[in-house]
Amino acid sequence: MPNLVVISSTNLLFVKKHTGKEVELNQNRALAVPPIDSRTGLKYNSVTGNTAGSQVWIVYENGRAYPEYLVRYYVGSRDESRSPYLSKKEASKSKRWSSCSFELDVPTSNPQPSASQLTARQGFWEYLSESGWVAYDAANQALIERTFQDFSVTATSPSIVVIKGPEWKYEVDVASMKQKNIQHSLSTEREIRFHST
Repeated sequence: MPNLVVISSTNLLFVKKHTGKEVELNQNRALAVPPIDSRTGLKYNSVTGNTAGSQVWIVYENGRAYPEYLVRYYVGSRDESRSPYLSKKEASKSKRWSSCSFELDVPTSNPQPSASQLTARQGFWEYLSESGWVAYDAANQALIERTFQDFSVTATSPSIVVIKGPEWKYEVDVASMKQKNIQHSLSTEREIRFHST
C-alpha cells in the first residue's frame, strides 16, 4: 500500500477596512445592521466593542474591506505550485511579482454610480490650516472626491473617508465638511472645502 500524504490547507485573508463612523456597543448577537446616530439620523458605518478581551470592529458592507494579503498555509511537504518561493526576499526579486499590478473587483452593497451620474468638476479639495487653505495631495484628492461623488449620488453611501497625511491619519467627512485627526490625542478638527477653478 502506498504512503498517503494528507495535505490540509487554510487560507487567511488580511484586509484593510474602512470603519467610517463607528459606535461602541456591548455584545448584541441580534444586531443585523448598525444603529442610527441620533445626532445625524444616519446609520453608523460600523460597530466596535470588546469580545473575549480583544477590541473588534464589525462592518456591514462588503465594499468596506480591501484585500491586502492572502496567506495560504498547509501541512505537508513544500508544494512548489503553491509556494514557488522559499523566502520573501526571493519573491521580491522575481520579475513575475515586481512588474505586475492588481485590480480587485470587490463587491459592494451600494450600486456604483455610472459615469453619466458623476459630475465632472474642475477644482481641488483643501483643508484650513493655521496658515490658510492647503490643498491635499493627488492621492487623497482622488479618495475625497470619490467619496463625495458616491455620497452625492447615493445618500446611503458613506460620507467619511480615511486618508493618510505625512504624519497622521485623518477622517474626512464630506457631509459635515470637516477633517478629524484620528491618531492625535486631541482629535483636532479642521474645515475642508472644494475649491472650484
